[in-house]
Amino acid sequence: MDTARVSRPIPIALTALVAFFAALAALAVSNGSAHALDTATHESHAATVTKKQAALHSGMRVLWEDHIVWTRLAIISLTTGSPDTEATVGRLLQNQADIGNAVKPFYGEAAGDKLTAELRNHILIAADLIAAAQAGDAAKLAEEQARWQRNADDIAAVLASVNPRFWKLAVLKKEMQTHLTLTTNEAVARLQADWDADVAAYDQIHEHILHMSDYLAAGLIKQFPKRFK
Repeated sequence: MDTARVSRPIPIALTALVAFFAALAALAVSNGSAHALDTATHESHAATVTKKQAALHSGMRVLWEDHIVWTRLAIISLTTGSPDTEATVGRLLQNQADIGNAVKPFYGEAAGDKLTAELRNHILIAADLIAAAQAGDAAKLAEEQARWQRNADDIAAVLASVNPRFWKLAVLKKEMQTHLTLTTNEAVARLQADWDADVAAYDQIHEHILHMSDYLAAGLIKQFPKRFK
């Protein structure tokens, strides 16, 4: 049996999306965001981690793992016109509310709602990018590209504004750009029917999001040490 990969042609309507994603990935790498979390900022767990600290790290990982899982499923649904698209995107949007709700006990309702709003934009803009590519609308594609980049910085800014000492704006901007880059790689591989690359891209996304979620959890613990004794 011939096990060589058989590539399927990419529909003409999606070639603009592939080109956009490839350009975005190159831009992000050239800006030094291939892997943003400096190991110096990622501290190892102390020997005496409290139950509350461990619970926070675990909970933060679950939230952001849900983010990448449902993003992956949404990419599949949106690019194939699957009948589960509405339900899948709805579940992905719920995750953004879950992340915003998770920070409300520390930063209040307004900050949590603002974070949710920016994260929802992150998802909705990505969906608009795919729609523009499918329509072959180059001008709309460029417009949505610029919005997606700005939104990534806006998410970083919301987080840094409530914890500027331990959630550094520069670090978070790089983290969000890395997230865009890796998600881009995943989408390109899927559109090109390069399944090995698709799986490899998701593994990279998973590794990165765990680093990012640990960074966020560590920052919370440092800002509110008495709450995690």
